[in-house]
Amino acid sequence: MARRLGIGGGFGARYGTITRRQHIEILTGLRSKHECPKCKFKTVKRWSVGVWLCKKCGYKFAGGAYAPITKVGEIAARATRGMMSPSTLSTELDSLRAGARVAPSVAPISKRPRTRRKKQVEPTEITVEEDAGQANEGQPAEEKSPAEEESPGQSDTNN
Repeated sequence: MARRLGIGGGFGARYGTITRRQHIEILTGLRSKHECPKCKFKTVKRWSVGVWLCKKCGYKFAGGAYAPITKVGEIAARATRGMMSPSTLSTELDSLRAGARVAPSVAPISKRPRTRRKKQVEPTEITVEEDAGQANEGQPAEEKSPAEEESPGQSDTNN
């Protein structure tokens, strides 16, 4: 017997295909990271039902139970910004109740969401001469004869 994998795998053949797909869609959206409305990083996770928290800037805000931004929330945001008249607001709310899709907010999205950058480590190589120069700052550097400057593996052993 084939094993079902993924979030909806526990349901097996029960509850119907459409219901299982809706459940999977809701849970994957719930568990994924969302964009913070304050700092614009994709670091928002659900804190509890309807409460969302940005892990980067610590901004906690109210949203939907399964998504930080809901259709009604978008309409309310546009209405409070003064971007629609009361008659348009009532028309959109009525169409939302009837099951129509809501147009996304009018604000143009010019930038893509910012993501965290990984720190680049620069290799710092300090040679023996620089290390000795830093240790003896203010003192004249000792001059070595050419025989002393040879590496330890090439020292003259024929004395």
